[in-house]
This record gives sequence, C-alpha cells and structure tokens, in this order.
Amino acid sequence: MQIIEINSHKISRVLYQHYLLTVELKTGEKFIYRLLEASTFAEFVDAPDKDKFYRNNIEANKKFKRIQLFV
Repeated sequence: MQIIEINSHKISRVLYQHYLLTVELKTGEKFIYRLLEASTFAEFVDAPDKDKFYRNNIEANKKFKRIQLFV
C-alpha cells in the first residue's frame, strides 16, 4: 500500500493498493475509486495541480467506480 500526503486545497491524502485509490478530503469524506489503469495513480502523484487532476481525471471519469466510505 502506498500512502501519499497531498498538499492541496481539498485533498489531505491518497492511498493506493491493487487498483483501488482511496481519496481522503480535508472535510473528512473518503472515496474509493476502482481504477482500470494503474498508471492513473502515477499520473495523479506527478500532476502539478492535484486538485484539478482529481476533479477532471478521476472524479468526473465514468470508467472509475466511486464508493463513498462513512466513518
């Protein structure tokens, strides 16, 4: 499992393991995305604007199944 602390306006950290991407927002909300491509995580980590990449390439992507976690 890889855990990455993110310095962004909305995202506090992301976790990645076996094609599952968990995004934890600073509001406390957590979402799991089932990714079709492992390269999406690498692109996300390398993106200069992670908030924009998350919004445009992950959250809006209909190919990724999104599940909200309630804690």
